[in-house]
Amino acid sequence: IEDARSRFEAILAVAALGDQTDDEHVEDLAAVGADAASALTPLPEVLLVLRISRDLVVQTAVEVAEERGRHWGLALSLLLTRILPALDRLTDAVARGYWAAVIARQEESRSRFANMVENSTDGVYEVDLEGRVRYANAALGVILGRRPDEIVGARFVEVLDPATKFALDAEESEVVVRRADGVVRVLDIRGVERRVAGVLVGYDGTVRDLTAAVRFEELRNDLLALLGHELRQPLNTILGLGATLQAHGNEFRPERIKSIGEKIHQQAEQTARLADDLYQVSRLDYDAQLVNRRRLDIAAAVTDALVAVAGTDQVSVQIPAGLVALADRRRTEQVVANLVENALRYGAPPVVVTADENGDEVVVRVSDRGSGVPPEMEADLFSKLTLTGLPRRTHATTGIGLALVRGLVEAMGGRVWYEHGATGGADFCFTLPSA
Repeated sequence: IEDARSRFEAILAVAALGDQTDDEHVEDLAAVGADAASALTPLPEVLLVLRISRDLVVQTAVEVAEERGRHWGLALSLLLTRILPALDRLTDAVARGYWAAVIARQEESRSRFANMVENSTDGVYEVDLEGRVRYANAALGVILGRRPDEIVGARFVEVLDPATKFALDAEESEVVVRRADGVVRVLDIRGVERRVAGVLVGYDGTVRDLTAAVRFEELRNDLLALLGHELRQPLNTILGLGATLQAHGNEFRPERIKSIGEKIHQQAEQTARLADDLYQVSRLDYDAQLVNRRRLDIAAAVTDALVAVAGTDQVSVQIPAGLVALADRRRTEQVVANLVENALRYGAPPVVVTADENGDEVVVRVSDRGSGVPPEMEADLFSKLTLTGLPRRTHATTGIGLALVRGLVEAMGGRVWYEHGATGGADFCFTLPSA
């Protein structure tokens, strides 16, 4: 009883200060509630502690009043009219602080999640049970080549590609789609069911563009094929001719030996040029390619470039005499040799090399009469991370040659592009600054 009386008298002393005490403690108790929320303490446990404290105060007041007699009745009345309402307000302050912290944390999480979804490089979508898109982020539009407003409301399968087989309930699928603009993409689609109160209401998912990774893998395989085929072929020729000379050289006439020597030299030149291309591409990646631009006679440079290319009897050069550009002679010869070799290998003869002056540029054009490049591959034609498009006409190869052409031409201040031939075939064009 004595302990209870002491506590109760302390409560009366605090209550005598009036509403000022309540106001001073409201913010502190709101902070207590926020701390409890941050500590992930369940709100019912917090309120239970406060309720127990309230009940102890009431119990103490009743015990004191019963023990001390009537003159303590006033104190009990004060408890009921002043103390308990104050405690209730303080309890409300704790609860408000708790919920304010919970809502703020949820809002922060929602904002962070929304920012992550909206700015994700992966496509994010939400579809209903009928397969219609209810939400799509900007990245999905980029991947599928459509505006978000064209996606929302449409059937997801139709947005992907009507010819693609895709199940919404598949947890993971790798599909190849052809976009409306003709571009082919390899996509990894991962979905999950969306349920509300245990009832299936739709599907959420992500779409990742694997095209670059797949093409990089193709490039790696093509490089292995390049080293295994393109290098082996001239090396086998050199080894065969060398073995022939070693075994029967004393039996051959001088002109025969000279012919074999020319073939060995030609194959060695081809191997050296391929190795040089690989090296130059690696230097281009680090912007280490140096060019020495001087006045260059285009006709002479083209003629010299064709010396190292096999099959030049099917190549005609139609370049006016005296046409001069500012360029690096060796790099220009590399560009011409690559383009002519591509035209002979992947196109069809005759191959024609022309050049003319157009304003402050000299335009060089290498034309063949093959089947041309498939339209869907033109955009990536000069990239190393894709097949050139030319192998579709014959066999697979890499785009290293065309990537090198682009790097060398741009290093000399020009530009390079592809056009469909006026009479069929392929035209590969590049410019050099006029002298």
